[in-house]
Amino acid sequence: DLNHSFIVRHGEMLPVNFQKLLRGGDTSQNIYVQPDDFIYLPSSLTSQIFVLGAVNAPRPVGFVDDMTLTTAIAKALGAAPEACLSQVAIVRGSLSEPSIAIVDFKSIVTGRAPDVRLEPRDIVYVPQSPYRTLERYAKLITDTFVGTVAANAGGRAVDPNYG
Repeated sequence: DLNHSFIVRHGEMLPVNFQKLLRGGDTSQNIYVQPDDFIYLPSSLTSQIFVLGAVNAPRPVGFVDDMTLTTAIAKALGAAPEACLSQVAIVRGSLSEPSIAIVDFKSIVTGRAPDVRLEPRDIVYVPQSPYRTLERYAKLITDTFVGTVAANAGGRAVDPNYG
């Protein structure tokens, strides 16, 4: 899954678009790998939704047909009490050029708005407080996702029973 692949160096995601590099031949995306770089290349055969932020159990959840935002948050054991449910974000597309939708989850659970269907590899982010600028919000979400995936993969490399 080249759209969700990334490299982390010193805790920061590098701006590499693997889709452009490997499928499009864009050599401007080619970088030198350094010792201790973390390269994440997920399988395109697995279908997961990543639920992060102010939920009781942040985690990847298996995607099923007709999966909705409500189902994904429920599989993460619900929103935490301090969650800002009026600005739940759904990130879709590549990590280098994500599209983000802000959803009023509070309106969904109170029946004032329809539930939102998710797609495989979406990232659902429930914030603890409202955000004013979409650009910083998107960076926070992708940084959280990258850090979580890198930490979990590192933990599993050391201990197969991790997590």
